Amino acid sequence: IRLGNLFNSEILGTPTDLPWGFVFERVDNIPRHPAQLYEALCYLAVFFVLRRIHKLKAPDIPTGRLIGIMLVGIFGSRFLIEFIKEIQEPFEASLPLDMGQLLSIPMILAGLWLWRRSHKPGATTS
Repeated sequence: IRLGNLFNSEILGTPTDLPWGFVFERVDNIPRHPAQLYEALCYLAVFFVLRRIHKLKAPDIPTGRLIGIMLVGIFGSRFLIEFIKEIQEPFEASLPLDMGQLLSIPMILAGLWLWRRSHKPGATTS
């Protein structure tokens, strides 16, 4: 999905002078952070971390641990990457955080709760 956003010049990053800045000619000629790629790479990294944990500890992973790690990894990275994205809707300009960050917070909290719960004594394995 994020690669599609990149190809369609959607969800633009903020201007940058870094050498890997993308110029979205359909929008303007300003080099911008490729926030779509950052997000896609973070999601891929979360996948590989989860795959590695599953491969090493498959029968002994407590219920909720992998989904907790996934929620924290995906929505935590989204929360941080939102700082280098342009505002997508005008109403977001008056908010302390943008909508992507506000929507990520409950998912991060749920992930932390699941992850923490999976570390308590007596946590069952699936």
